[in-house]
Amino acid sequence: MHFSTFALALLPLAFAFPTETHQVSDIKRQDSNLSAQVLEQINELNSSVAKLTTAVNNFDGSLLGLLPQSLAVITAETKLDATILKTTAISKQSSNFTKSESQAILGALGGTIAPIQGSLTALKNKYPVFKKRLQAPIVLLDLKVLKAHTGDLIAALGEKFDEDTAGYLGLGQSVINQAFDDAIAVYQGN
Repeated sequence: MHFSTFALALLPLAFAFPTETHQVSDIKRQDSNLSAQVLEQINELNSSVAKLTTAVNNFDGSLLGLLPQSLAVITAETKLDATILKTTAISKQSSNFTKSESQAILGALGGTIAPIQGSLTALKNKYPVFKKRLQAPIVLLDLKVLKAHTGDLIAALGEKFDEDTAGYLGLGQSVINQAFDDAIAVYQGN
C-alpha cells in the first residue's frame, strides 16, 4: 500500500473528528439563544399578573361567589407560577445574552415591577376577606412559593446577562422582594 493511498483512506476519518469554526459556533449560539422566547414569556408573565390582580380584586367572599371566585384566584396564581417556572427553564437553557438582549429583557422585567406591586397590594387589601373565608393560609403559601420562584427566575437571568446589565437585576429584585415581604407579613399577622 502506498502512502498516498493510506492517507486517502484516513481522510474521511480526519473529517469525522469534531472541529468548530467561527461560523459553527455562531450557529450554535443562535440555536441556543433563547432571548426572544424569554421576552415572550415576560410578556406572558405580565398578562398572568394582570389576571391574578383582576381575580383578587373580584374576590368578594360572598357565599354564592366563593367557589368560582376562589377557583379564579387559584387558576390565575397557578398560571402565574407556571409562567415563572417556564421562563426560568428557558433562561437556564439559553446561551448567554448579549448586552442589547440583556438590556431588552431588563427593560421588559422593569415593566413588570409596578403590576407585581399592584397585585401584591390587592392581595394585602383583600386579607380580611380571605381570612374571613379561611383562605388566608393558602394565599400565604402561594405568596411564599411565588417569591421563591421569582427569585429563582432573577438568579437564572443574572447568570445569562452581561456583567454591566446583571447588576441592575438586584435593584428590581429588592423592590419586588420588599413588596412580597410586606404582603407575607400581612398574611402572617405581623
